[in-house]
Amino acid sequence: MIRRQSLQTSAISYLGVGLGYINVVLLFPKLFEPEQFGLTRILIAVVGVSAQFALVGLTNTIIRFFPRFKEGDEKRHHGILGWALMSGLIGTMVLALVLLVAKPWVVSEFQDKSGLFVNFYYLLFPLLLFEICTQIFASYTRALYLSVVNVLFREFFLRAATTLLILLYQFHVIDFQLFMQLFVGQFGFMAFGLAAYLKVVGRFSLHINRSFLTPTLRKELSGFRLFTFLSSISTLALTYIDIIMITSMMGLEQTAFYSVGFYMAALLNIPKQALTNISLPVVSDAWQRNDTETIQTIYTKTSINQLLLGVLIFVGLWSNQANIFQLLPEAYSGGKWVLFFAALARLADVGFGINGGIITTSKLYRFDTYSNFVLLVVTVLLNLILIPIYGIVGAAIATAISLLSFNVSKFIFLRVKFGLSPFSWKSLAAIVLGFASFGVASLLPNQSPSLIIDMVLRSLIVLAVFVPAALVLNLSEDLTKFLKDILAHIKNS
Repeated sequence: MIRRQSLQTSAISYLGVGLGYINVVLLFPKLFEPEQFGLTRILIAVVGVSAQFALVGLTNTIIRFFPRFKEGDEKRHHGILGWALMSGLIGTMVLALVLLVAKPWVVSEFQDKSGLFVNFYYLLFPLLLFEICTQIFASYTRALYLSVVNVLFREFFLRAATTLLILLYQFHVIDFQLFMQLFVGQFGFMAFGLAAYLKVVGRFSLHINRSFLTPTLRKELSGFRLFTFLSSISTLALTYIDIIMITSMMGLEQTAFYSVGFYMAALLNIPKQALTNISLPVVSDAWQRNDTETIQTIYTKTSINQLLLGVLIFVGLWSNQANIFQLLPEAYSGGKWVLFFAALARLADVGFGINGGIITTSKLYRFDTYSNFVLLVVTVLLNLILIPIYGIVGAAIATAISLLSFNVSKFIFLRVKFGLSPFSWKSLAAIVLGFASFGVASLLPNQSPSLIIDMVLRSLIVLAVFVPAALVLNLSEDLTKFLKDILAHIKNS
């Protein structure tokens, strides 16, 4: 089941990434002013971090406690969805009040370099509400092993809708103000779509079984939420704090330049998102049975699968970086080293498998909270030090240092406490293959002036070296079986 759903979600995600590449790398930089493009990034970044304060660890709590809620009530699950929505909406109202009170500070901090953000500040409020609902529905679908629909909405629908809005703006059907309103509105449609899907499959219920929520269970829920809250904040901080700090310190224009390189590096994270969405509920169930053998198996497989795909994508991107940035306006050329360090950071993150998810769903989840708090502090300090020195590249270096240190600490913890480790000789072999495929691709003479032909040839060389060697060495049983199934299907068709 994990293999099938992860492949489905990965396929949908990469289709969405194709649309995202068109949006972020081709359309936004060419059709919008950098400040306008930067505005879309900062709104998403601020809401991404703010939503965690409103949720207070709620999404992880749904996954962690769902096995208990579903016992004896396979239909309504003792009202876990109703309880989660009520808790999330209360948090949204509190956060909205905080954002309202904070506006004078935002004006003084951002007006000079990022005035457009101040002008569209109130769009944060509906966007926050939509994001809260979406995250709750997404966690609930994951707990139900229905992750594919969530990925379909988040990775495909949202980007397809954005493409449509960009084209409407380009052909002057809508102005920029209406574009931004509709840009926020599409997040609301996504939340509504997930709710409608849950209703169709008979899993949407606002009923809350208050008798099931005993004082003891409420205390457990609150304790877990509090401790996982900092984990969520730190995870989102790594994704968004750099954008927020760049916008504040350097302006929306630099935010746009940074976002292009960072978005391309995010390609490496897609396999991890797909595997985590599917694996986490299984790991949670395994902890309930104290089945560390299953957890070790999932840990190892997610690590090598993510590392193989991560190395392949990293090498593919860096082999083609010269061509990629020639497709962009000259002003975006500074994103080259952002791409390198951000991709390196993501490679370190994916290579360690789902270590964070394993800790979060275990009885020692508090370690994840403490380590995430340290990570948050380190990330902010590194950005404060490196952005003034190296600009947007400094933010990418800060992310790389933070993610590597963070994952090493979680690896050591799981090794010492549970005897779990994701690595083997296959991990080293995957990295060596990456160097080898990059080296061979680098031997190709530049196919100027045809950028597309050059990109295609280099990518094919990387694939021709990397994939057959990985199959011969059988570095991933899942990858081998997947390709064999495809070949068998082609042969029989």
